[in-house]
Amino acid sequence: MRPHQVALAWHFAQAPVVVPIPGASRPESAKNSAETADLELSDDELQTIESGLST
Repeated sequence: MRPHQVALAWHFAQAPVVVPIPGASRPESAKNSAETADLELSDDELQTIESGLST
């Protein structure tokens, strides 16, 4: 799991409030971003990210 995939997964978890629209300059970047749609973060992972954003 790459950092940008975690970021996109976090955004997807905020739905329906936030809808990410990732951009890509290379085909492999678009593929990596598309794979993120299948990634689900656990409640613990989401909480860790949220606490990191609030500091």
